[in-house]
Amino acid sequence: MVNTSLSTSVEIERNKIDHTVTKLGSMPLDTGLQQVHIKWLDSGKPVLEGLEKKAVNVSLSHDDHVCMCVAGYELQGCDIAPVTRRTQQEWITLLSSAREPLMQQLLAVHDSLDQAGTRIWAAVEALRKATNALEINLAISRTEENCVLFQEVFSGSELKVLTFPIMLTRGPERMVALVVQNT
Repeated sequence: MVNTSLSTSVEIERNKIDHTVTKLGSMPLDTGLQQVHIKWLDSGKPVLEGLEKKAVNVSLSHDDHVCMCVAGYELQGCDIAPVTRRTQQEWITLLSSAREPLMQQLLAVHDSLDQAGTRIWAAVEALRKATNALEINLAISRTEENCVLFQEVFSGSELKVLTFPIMLTRGPERMVALVVQNT
């Protein structure tokens, strides 16, 4: 979260952060006690170097205009995707015919075709980022208004994915997907 309050010069000096990029693919962050670097694995997954003892995980997502980041001590996964116009056949081809019943459930509840397709896509991407799993089998766990909570049904994991649409100041409607833990 960005602090928008005015700081005294003493506070500014004490909290100074070096934003200089040290090398391609690495960005230093000052944690107050140690320096942390965000690095990317060959797979594209971001990792934090310098916080290994704290086991902090991070996930990033972006499209042409926005970027989203989540961080925490458990597995992390997020996705943000513009709601894209496609035919039903195009969505089934993209998502696989195995996910067509899930799409039909979303259409029966409240989603448009494009919201449903983008919602499934974003949920799968968020879980892949968290688990590196190739096979993701989703089921609807709960719906409330325009939010849908999915669970991964075959892996036995406790992970779920919360999805919801957002409208930002600019651009199309987007679908957000965040991996959440059972508590």
